[in-house]
Amino acid sequence: MFTLARRALLAALTALLAAAPASAKVPDPRFSRVDSVVNGNPEGSRAYRLEVKDINELGVIGRVATLDFSETSVRLYDSQEAGTTANCAARTLSRMTDMQGIATFHPRFGGGCAGSDVSVYCEGVLLDRVPARSTDIDAADGCVGLGDLVTFTRAFLDGNTGHPELDFDGSGGRLGLGDLIRFGEDFMDGTKGSYCP
Repeated sequence: MFTLARRALLAALTALLAAAPASAKVPDPRFSRVDSVVNGNPEGSRAYRLEVKDINELGVIGRVATLDFSETSVRLYDSQEAGTTANCAARTLSRMTDMQGIATFHPRFGGGCAGSDVSVYCEGVLLDRVPARSTDIDAADGCVGLGDLVTFTRAFLDGNTGHPELDFDGSGGRLGLGDLIRFGEDFMDGTKGSYCP
């Protein structure tokens, strides 16, 4: 009788332990953290990071994290960094979370959106909605070129705070030296890519 009770208790504990990791794999937006703006450029040198946590505040490991640009005018480049999948038809970028539940993108795109129109998902769970910015401002020629320089220079010389789509350093204020440096780096780099069809 004692052995039977022990076996039942062991079976119940085993079932409980087996169920725990499954529930730990569900992303919870309350405990997950995402960068507040997706910054992109032609060379893919700007990082966008999300840390996916479950209800127990543990990292959600080996799950698909997705940036969904379908509600924006952003133009994704057809070639992205290794480990990131571009779905041109759906206008999404996806990659797996690492052993800490972190996914770090280096997105390549042109254009942007001042509103929070980029949806950030993990395994279909909406974690947040954020704006997007790229130094390829006009999304016209696959690079940071003369058209982008003209647009940025006009806004920079304007001197007001009405250009959040050009706030490349994330200061939140008027365009300044940090924004100019970021833009200048990408302009001088000269990387050219091709947009998704």
